[in-house]
Amino acid sequence: MSIAHWIDRNILSLGRDMRLSYLPPLMVYVAYGISGLTGIVGTFFVKDYLGLSASFLAALGFWAGIPWALKMPIGHMVDLLWRWKSWLVGLGAGLLTVSLGIMALLIGDRELMTAILPAEVWYVISVLLAPIGYVVQDAVADAMTVEAVPRVDDQGRVFDDQTRKLMHTTMQTLGRVAIVGGGITVALVNVYVFSGTEGLPQADLIQLYKRIYLMAMGIPFVSVLGVGLAW
Repeated sequence: MSIAHWIDRNILSLGRDMRLSYLPPLMVYVAYGISGLTGIVGTFFVKDYLGLSASFLAALGFWAGIPWALKMPIGHMVDLLWRWKSWLVGLGAGLLTVSLGIMALLIGDRELMTAILPAEVWYVISVLLAPIGYVVQDAVADAMTVEAVPRVDDQGRVFDDQTRKLMHTTMQTLGRVAIVGGGITVALVNVYVFSGTEGLPQADLIQLYKRIYLMAMGIPFVSVLGVGLAW
């Protein structure tokens, strides 16, 4: 088997097998893939503005990982509440928006935020809200992949088991491609945005950090748009 044939069969065929019904869950996966957009900014913010110890950050990372550890029961809950899947994605998007909004305000208007709660408390709230939102959306997307695979063709004929198995495999593969593709895109964006920022004044860096969080607020919109397409 030639390399060109292997690429055509295993990579290019994914594009040929793509169906419009696959798009809604794929957009939710893309939203998760680009979620790392704020990762570098968050690291700089903790280093430059918060006096949190390494042990505290480790403990916070543990609690932030709890929602992912509970993904299976959350997925079961999604199955029970499937008729309200759009609202569940909206709930996840709302939590993400609040999380990103907190960080944008904490960076851009720190005095306003610290007049209500200490900056460290706001940061903890933001860090804990984000994974809950992502897990809820990811659980819905996983269930949507099953719904996205049609049972009949354009002429109303039922697909055989082998064809449906292949379609499910394609759907799952495209989902992983969407996540990885989103991550690669975010990495390239971060390289572009942060290139040449070493000598920037502190005020300009703050505005840059804030702008990235405001850009990231488009992530929840992508996932909600995906569910909107499923209607």
